Amino acid sequence: MQATSQAAASNLPVHSKAQRVGFLVRGGHQLIIIALIVILGLAIYTVQPRFLSAYSIDNILRMASIYGIVALGMTLVIISGGIDLSAGSMMALGAAFGAGLLGTAFGAVNPISLPPVLAILVALAVTGGIGMLNGMAVAKLGIPPFVVTLGMMTVVRGITFIFADFTVGSVPGSAITFMDPLFSWLGAGSFGPVPTTAVLFLLLAFLLAMTLRYTPFGRAIYAIGGDAAIARLAGINIPAVIVGVYGLMGVLAALSGIVQAGRLSSVSPLMAMGYELDIITIVIVGGASLAGGRGTILGTVLAAVLVSMIDNGLTMMNVPSFYQYLVKGSVLLAAVILDQWYQRCRAA
Repeated sequence: MQATSQAAASNLPVHSKAQRVGFLVRGGHQLIIIALIVILGLAIYTVQPRFLSAYSIDNILRMASIYGIVALGMTLVIISGGIDLSAGSMMALGAAFGAGLLGTAFGAVNPISLPPVLAILVALAVTGGIGMLNGMAVAKLGIPPFVVTLGMMTVVRGITFIFADFTVGSVPGSAITFMDPLFSWLGAGSFGPVPTTAVLFLLLAFLLAMTLRYTPFGRAIYAIGGDAAIARLAGINIPAVIVGVYGLMGVLAALSGIVQAGRLSSVSPLMAMGYELDIITIVIVGGASLAGGRGTILGTVLAAVLVSMIDNGLTMMNVPSFYQYLVKGSVLLAAVILDQWYQRCRAA
């Protein structure tokens, strides 16, 4: 009888510490973010009642969508084991090309005048191509993603200044100020009470979530981030996947910049300067691992709302900008520490 009991016990599933922690992170992480959104929202509301006004919520949704669209691309990059520090510069370049090619900028001197849809497509193609160059440098030349994208961040910012000067032709560094119905609808329009940007963000999030879950490309991204050597042995074309991921990152960054330009009807060459911290914070807080191989689109969507709430709440409470950097940096550091703890538990 005792032998039978022991045999039965030996057939029961064994849950290691790593498995329990893994379940907690995968299954409960989104719930934790939702709880933080509720708790934080109520806490800020007690200090600043206008925080839950219709105007404030609309602003949070628009900010979350602008951050979130480019964060979707960063999610794919980080899952694959990489990182992209040129995201903010890509946003500025995409917005500058999109707005500058319209030919409607105030004081415009460039002879180019394209229909809005074509101008947007050209902007997406340019930044997508630059993103693919990042991917080729990483996959083909073996240069670390941090080094490649750090250099490209400066190069792209320089191209943005040059193109803005070409478009406006006034004082170097001048903004491209323009008006266009399509851009304004993307950046400031609404479907009833829901901002257009939020609808676009959620649609892109759904498409990318389905891509990661149900397509060979999505599964290859996880495989490469988990273990590139095993992915290569499995027959995955690693360079093609990496180039595709970084190219998609460039497209989404430009689209986010175009939405921002439509909201402001202006593109400064300094647009999105320093956004990289916010974008990476969103992705890591959303549950992606800097080591690669782990992350979800849902986590990124929820984290984008959380970070935007923090931004909007601190601004409404008139908290100085340097304290805001302190808060966001602390949030990022806490998320990285939690990720490292999880990695050690997996290795145990």
